[in-house]
Amino acid sequence: MHRRARRRARAAGAAAVEPAPPGFADHAAKDTLIVPLEEVVVAGTRVPEVARDVPGGLSVVPRARFENASGLSLKEALGFVPGVFVQSRAGNQDVRITIRGFGARGNGDRSNAGNLRGIRVMTDGIPVTEPDGRTSLDLVDLGTTDRVEISRSNASAVYGNASGGVVNLRTNLDFDTPYLVARSRGGSYGFHREQVMTGFAAGRARGTFSLTNSTLDGWRDHSAASATLAQMRFAVPLDDDTRLGLLLDGASNLTRFPGALTAAEAAADPAQADPVYVSRNDRRRNRIGRIATTLDRRVGTAQNVALTLYTQPMVLERSERNRYRDFTRYQLGGSATWDWTRALAPGLTSRFSLGGDDQFQDGAILFYTLGPGGSRGTGLVANKREAANSAGGFVQGELRWNERWSLRLGGRYDNLWYIAQDHIDPTLDATKRFTRWTPKASLAWLGGEHTVYTSLGGGVEAPAFNEIDPPPPFDATTSLNPFLEPMHSTSVEVGARGVIRPAPPLGRVGYDIALYWIDVRNDLVPYDGGAYFLTAGKSRRRGLELGLGWDPLERLALTGSLTLSENEYLEYVNDLGDFSGRQVAGLPRAWVNAAAELNVAPGLTANVDVESVGGYDADDANGTRTLPYTLLGATLAWVPPRPVSNLRAFISGRNLTDERYAASVFINGVSDRFFEPGLPRHWVAGVEVALRR
Repeated sequence: MHRRARRRARAAGAAAVEPAPPGFADHAAKDTLIVPLEEVVVAGTRVPEVARDVPGGLSVVPRARFENASGLSLKEALGFVPGVFVQSRAGNQDVRITIRGFGARGNGDRSNAGNLRGIRVMTDGIPVTEPDGRTSLDLVDLGTTDRVEISRSNASAVYGNASGGVVNLRTNLDFDTPYLVARSRGGSYGFHREQVMTGFAAGRARGTFSLTNSTLDGWRDHSAASATLAQMRFAVPLDDDTRLGLLLDGASNLTRFPGALTAAEAAADPAQADPVYVSRNDRRRNRIGRIATTLDRRVGTAQNVALTLYTQPMVLERSERNRYRDFTRYQLGGSATWDWTRALAPGLTSRFSLGGDDQFQDGAILFYTLGPGGSRGTGLVANKREAANSAGGFVQGELRWNERWSLRLGGRYDNLWYIAQDHIDPTLDATKRFTRWTPKASLAWLGGEHTVYTSLGGGVEAPAFNEIDPPPPFDATTSLNPFLEPMHSTSVEVGARGVIRPAPPLGRVGYDIALYWIDVRNDLVPYDGGAYFLTAGKSRRRGLELGLGWDPLERLALTGSLTLSENEYLEYVNDLGDFSGRQVAGLPRAWVNAAAELNVAPGLTANVDVESVGGYDADDANGTRTLPYTLLGATLAWVPPRPVSNLRAFISGRNLTDERYAASVFINGVSDRFFEPGLPRHWVAGVEVALRR
């Protein structure tokens, strides 16, 4: 395997790696070199382009950053990305993710349905996020992921609803030779995870298949989780200009929820669960499938066409809020984009892109009384249909002159509608429609190894279906909250990224810096523990993001990220009070990540990392606040050289100082139950064996 395949990015967002099949890296190669973003092609703007040229906050996280970890949580991949705040709620796949404040509300009693809001998650370009903006991570697997692309800038102008940030996990299908990888992970609190993955070839076609099973007893009471996931990717060139792709996913998982605690309960015994959650056996069982096809065609030398079509059936069962809930859903979606590059004059090039997409979800919902142990009771209390459709189209034009300046203008129109039908009481039937035009403009200077940009754009986010339930007494007259409107925002951003090359003894420094100002109207806010939602009139988010990576010595790599943010309600009055001038709940003002990695000996690497997070408010009144915390971790990885097979082994300790902290909060919790305690000291170890032909 070529040595460049193992070069590692050291600044999240300022570097990336060339794709390499899992387990086949030449570990004698230098892991500490920074690879400029210009070597990576991403699709953060809906059309492929080199990452260096994207005029916005963009991070590319290579597999090397998260391969020596449990593989359960997206936090392991996103933890060092500036502007991205990630917390692992109970140590399983459920994480809390915010990007520049978007997604902060994704917790509470309704989070069993999927705890991400306002952030679009995709795997290999196919949405995991549902049409109404909810995201459950059942089909997300770091074990098959070669790299993660994160657009930190609001991407609503090309992706539409709930795109305050975009996370796209990519699988490598450009490997040279077939391979077989077997991985095993184990650790504290009954954790174990097994995975078998193969990369196969059929002529010029390439494919991967993975089967993963994981089980976690959980460190808190009533927090056990298990998951089984099968994934296949296949790509075949139909000719020199056309590539057909196939994606198949199937997942089955079971997750139990311990609920939030009061401050006193968390201090006395953070491992305990909310006794109400235990008595109801609150849990989620999801069975999900997905089939997708993609077609990419180059027309001549200047045009590209991309088509996708997918379907996703789901069977979801939950014990939640004193009801047994049974959901049967199916989802259909597709997209089309066309991209045309044309030389207008010497040194002047234009690029024109347009596209559209549609995502439809429909299904039946049955609510029953709750029987003993959280079983399904005999009383049917709700029989509904819930349908959502998200449709939109975008257009974007770019002028580039002298390969040094880039001007982009674009916009998107979105049409999102909901249908709720009550088969028990048809007088509650309701529909709701949200429409929005979202513009965006940017100017960038492309200076080879440096890019400087500024952008102005909008964002749109409709309330998710399970956030639009009407509170009493309106639930007696309609199925949809008549007062909620879409959240829309205006973002101004200035940033730069690149590589600095000082004198040779000092190595290279990768950097990524961004300043943003976001004005938001109709910020969606949970209350009554997340049972219902209302809107804040105006809020403002301002922030500074900095990512750095430095290899001062051949064997030493230093990485760091800093985020400073100010998030304030400007106008926010409701029946509960006047919260104007208060801090937005759920968002810290500062957090820092730093790591040092040392190649101790050939094949032996030691890593030490630290995460420090400031306290943040748990309620709109700013009367309850989490404590700041600092977590220390360390990892030791061993990769002995082998001529035919690769062996990888590692051991990692997290929260080594055993600090108590809040991993997440139920915003505006009920009965002072706000806090989800974070994991104490814990360990994970793993071994991997890879064979190639």
